[in-house]
Amino acid sequence: MDNDRLRQLTALQEELAYTFRNMDLLSNALTHRSYVNENPLMEISDNERLEFLGDAVLGLCVSDLLMKRHHDFDEGTLSKIRSLLVNEKPLADLAAKLGLGECLLLGRGEENSGGRTKESLLANALEAVIAAIYLDSGFSKTRAVLKKLMKPLMSNEALNAQCFDYKTALQELCQKKYKSAPLYTVLTASGPDHDKTFEVEVTTGEAIRCVGRGKSKKDAEKQAAQKAWESLHRENGD
Repeated sequence: MDNDRLRQLTALQEELAYTFRNMDLLSNALTHRSYVNENPLMEISDNERLEFLGDAVLGLCVSDLLMKRHHDFDEGTLSKIRSLLVNEKPLADLAAKLGLGECLLLGRGEENSGGRTKESLLANALEAVIAAIYLDSGFSKTRAVLKKLMKPLMSNEALNAQCFDYKTALQELCQKKYKSAPLYTVLTASGPDHDKTFEVEVTTGEAIRCVGRGKSKKDAEKQAAQKAWESLHRENGD
């Protein structure tokens, strides 16, 4: 490995907040098959086997993180969130932020066709890097690296709301806690007919009053329900 490549990968390690014991694993994870095909005399392998392993490691790590983060989400909700998190687009976006595109070894054809910014190549490279970390240090360290890298995505409340039915969950919780259903009241509906903003208040028993806003009454109710559900769980120490 020449000095330029070593400097490049050292800088990437800083972005990953992980230092490899075996730097060749990281270099292998960032070697596309087009580069290997154009350099048959070099004793190098492409990243496709690592990509295969990384896909499985990523799925397991994200599943573990979601299980520990969302104690009340059922299997179906957790599966929906996981599928959104490990999809090509968010993985490619994360890979781009880390600068993986600049670190890829590509053949001339792939380079000229914009391979460094292709979502499929970036997502695959990130999976390969995850596998490289796993082979270098094991599951616990890989999970710790992914927990930090994916924290912004996993903390995305809009993503959680997209997958979890807060209105139904709030109703079930209120029936259990207060023997009554939550009450939704439209407080305001402002703006022109084609662009209204609704403000809805939800009342749960005598304890919680939360307000949600949205471009439809349904969206406002969902936001209010999410706030109330979270408040009730904080109140219960969950």
